[in-house]
Amino acid sequence: MICTTCGKVNIDDAAFCEQCGARMQAQPAVNPGVAMPGPGTAAPGPAPAPPFPFPGPPAAPPPGVSTGQMSALIAAMSLGEKISGAGAVAAVVSFFMPWFSVAGTQTSLSGLDFGKSIGAVYLILLNAIAAATLCYLSSKAPASRKLLFAGYLVLIGAICGPANLLALIFVPQVQTGSGIGFWLLSLGFCAVAEGGLMTIRNFSKRTY
Repeated sequence: MICTTCGKVNIDDAAFCEQCGARMQAQPAVNPGVAMPGPGTAAPGPAPAPPFPFPGPPAAPPPGVSTGQMSALIAAMSLGEKISGAGAVAAVVSFFMPWFSVAGTQTSLSGLDFGKSIGAVYLILLNAIAAATLCYLSSKAPASRKLLFAGYLVLIGAICGPANLLALIFVPQVQTGSGIGFWLLSLGFCAVAEGGLMTIRNFSKRTY
């Protein structure tokens, strides 16, 4: 037994402390495997509960995921369709830009101006719009249809692109008065044809 007055360890059935003579009091049995708290030591309490996991902000979408219809459309296109589509858009825009400048003046004429006097010029704009429409349809079409649309794109681009570009490069009279719009028109239709050829080449490399 342990004396509560001086802390002296006595025999279990001692009535008085051997050191200080204080009367010994009965003490509860102590589990030898559990340490009794000493003076000034607080008894262990229950373990604290883990903090509540508050929900954080929503995770950002992974990179590369399209957020709009235009992004989804571009992602669905092959490389050839993207080139043809970009060329078709450039050809449409170029129709409203200066094609030629009038000699000796600051006046320039666009495709729209030529179309007002020569109605057939509007066919160039219609070809550019048709090429853009074919690119859109090709992005949603099965493989067999893609090959057909690619052939149409090559035909449209070959009609309006290479001849004008060759004239711009090799004919001095055309080079003299040509504007940025006519250059962009020629390059745009060449891109339409090249994109269609790329799609056809990709199909020719497949093994069936």
